[in-house]
Amino acid sequence: MTNENDLERNTGDIENPFSGLSGDIKERLDKERIENEIGDRQIALDFIRIFRIKERLSILKDQRDSIEVMLSGPLFTKTLHKDPVTSVAFISESACASVGMDQRIQLWQPMSDENPIRLEQTAYQGYLITDEEKTILACGSLDKTVQIWEIPSGKHLKTLDLGGFGVTSLALDPSTGTIATGLYNGNIRISDLDTLETRTEFRAHENAVTSIAFSSSGINMVSGGVDGSVNVWRPSTDSHIAGINEFDSPVTCVKLLGDERSVIIASQSKQIQKWDSHQREITGTFSGHSGEVYAVTLSPDGILMASSSKDNTIRIWDIESCVERKTLRGNRGRINDVRFSSDGEHLLSGNSEGEVSYWGVQLDVTKRVLDIVEEMLLEGGFNVRRTRKQTIIISLMA
Repeated sequence: MTNENDLERNTGDIENPFSGLSGDIKERLDKERIENEIGDRQIALDFIRIFRIKERLSILKDQRDSIEVMLSGPLFTKTLHKDPVTSVAFISESACASVGMDQRIQLWQPMSDENPIRLEQTAYQGYLITDEEKTILACGSLDKTVQIWEIPSGKHLKTLDLGGFGVTSLALDPSTGTIATGLYNGNIRISDLDTLETRTEFRAHENAVTSIAFSSSGINMVSGGVDGSVNVWRPSTDSHIAGINEFDSPVTCVKLLGDERSVIIASQSKQIQKWDSHQREITGTFSGHSGEVYAVTLSPDGILMASSSKDNTIRIWDIESCVERKTLRGNRGRINDVRFSSDGEHLLSGNSEGEVSYWGVQLDVTKRVLDIVEEMLLEGGFNVRRTRKQTIIISLMA
């Protein structure tokens, strides 16, 4: 029979399951808090570096001067053209190209004060493309030619003469070494990139071909036109795979997704749609722009899409869900073209005011990060004021 003393001894031997638990939790929370603080501080330092705040502050002369940093705005903007920019392209991770209605083609580096390099050749309402390895730059133009340069040297290599019709769109297929040109008369011509000889030419649209894009494999090609139609082609056999002619306004840009069947279609209707060329049906709509959509670009991993519009914004979308992820503002005019960098971290755009802009895609700034930036600026002798339009205004302390 167990007596009371034995029961007390046995009870005392049982381990308390909560013993030391509060201390462990507090230690873990303290560790997480310290890690978060270090992470936030690093993001704050990245923010200061990317937005070039230190460099921009050096221009302040007295307490009346100030600089504005728009959190959703571009990291870099510069006027490089006298007239609207019609097309832009990344020619490397640190260099870009642009062409404008002023017929100038410029090579330049974002986040740099170096003067741009102006190529000797000209292009009227040009459209720029590069190959995947960033070894050549091509520009199609209404002057009925495609000019091709070596990059980064800018050495002119050759000229493709299209004869009687201007070039309204352009695409490269690295898998077959061909260049596709959409023409003002509605035809598409596919030429050998090395010899410039014509491989095939066919009627694609009733009017000008506004956009061409190859699939990543090069097997299929999609085109859009002023006539409001979109067609999918098999270039190797000159065959028409599928088409849709349900748009009331001109198609401005088309892209083929990695599944070889889904097509992104932008038009002057302000919406962007996703069309399944196998099922012959619209499978998604990207709604948000308040003006005509001029260009779309896909991220290298195929997850995100960026679009530019007459409403002066760039919008970033999740392609699968058609949900808007972010709106980039800060342009003075309509944004005619936009391109993703090869690492997917930046965007390049050109607008109607002759400006080119360089944007950060993934930089999300929380209130805590801004608090840290503000603390650093205050310690450095600067006043900081935040506005409702996601802008911080920095000036010298009295």
